[in-house]
Amino acid sequence: MNLIPVAENLWTATQPFSYLGLEVGTRMVAVRLSPGELILISPIQMQATDCSSLNSLGTVNHLIAPNQFHHLYLSQAQALYPDATTWGVEGLADKRPDLKLDSLLNKAGTFGEELEYLPFKGFGALLPRGICLAHETVFWHRPSRSLILTDTSFHFDETFPWVTQLAARVMGSYKVLKPSYFEKLGSRDKAQVKASVRQVLAWDFDRVITAHGSIVETDGKAQFTAGFEWLLGETL
Repeated sequence: MNLIPVAENLWTATQPFSYLGLEVGTRMVAVRLSPGELILISPIQMQATDCSSLNSLGTVNHLIAPNQFHHLYLSQAQALYPDATTWGVEGLADKRPDLKLDSLLNKAGTFGEELEYLPFKGFGALLPRGICLAHETVFWHRPSRSLILTDTSFHFDETFPWVTQLAARVMGSYKVLKPSYFEKLGSRDKAQVKASVRQVLAWDFDRVITAHGSIVETDGKAQFTAGFEWLLGETL
């Protein structure tokens, strides 16, 4: 595992991941709180040999599946860190009854003074099996002014394979931070989405870290706003 420092007490690690035949990658975010606690958001594949890198940063106390989809490697992380608290979202226990979830991210809250989170209500996606609510959770790392997203927005650029670039152009998320047409079609309750967006915009952030795509280092708030104005079809 290659942990990449993004800001003080904030790291990411990525791995290949294919969706519908496209290489979109996936990203884990590690946040260190002031007491030395580590939070892993969207754990990726890990082996015992990866623990030394994480343990050198702090104590892994929280494992987070931030939506209905980013749970594939959670059991691996639980096996490596059995004493950590596992957080999930509404509906995940039904989808993955094999996972032990200790708590739910079903209302706004904080981890220490550094990390805030809130449910991004109303947000869904049109999937091959139909429309599915993501039960997405978004995070704000206050010290680094970073917004941490999972599947709410994407940012694919020239660092991805040409087939992914082509698909991103078609879906409207090439070199721009925004949801795709799948989310635009799948988010039926626009009033709830709008309310969630307004809550996010109340946070002071510039950087946006996505689970799929490149990190937006600057001007992230303006790009996030524009992306959801597109999804909602109105000015925010």
